[in-house]
Amino acid sequence: MPAIIEPGVRQPVRLFVYGTLQPLAGTRMARWIAARLTRAEPACVPGRLFAVRDGRGWFPALVPARSAARVRGTLCELMLTSGELVLLDRYEGIEYRRVWLPVRMDGGSRMRAQAYRWRLALPPKSPMIAGGDFLDWLRRTGRQPFEALAFPPFPH
Repeated sequence: MPAIIEPGVRQPVRLFVYGTLQPLAGTRMARWIAARLTRAEPACVPGRLFAVRDGRGWFPALVPARSAARVRGTLCELMLTSGELVLLDRYEGIEYRRVWLPVRMDGGSRMRAQAYRWRLALPPKSPMIAGGDFLDWLRRTGRQPFEALAFPPFPH
């Protein structure tokens, strides 16, 4: 269930990010996220990760796993307005659904957070990312992350 945020008021949102939204991803959206961060911590969620190619780079698809597979990323605590949360949903597009998942921090503590999970059939030949770490996969393969052309449509 998505978080309910009062219109126009910045409220805390706990979001697990594992791809181009991660504060260290080096993308426009990563910088947009970083500007709204109150806390960020390495963490993981259950699932498997696949790489999807777009004309402007690569992005990850988190899918449920029937095994103990984990996806590595960043647990972010953000201050967002309802409009900014809608903007994130639009950025992720129809391929993703924002859901609540159990998150385990590197220190062992656990909590629930929202994350964008892939909801469609994966494109053919989308490689599985062994180890579940998208940023590490980009570094190892020399591939570039997806970069939105002009997003978000307003200044920080």
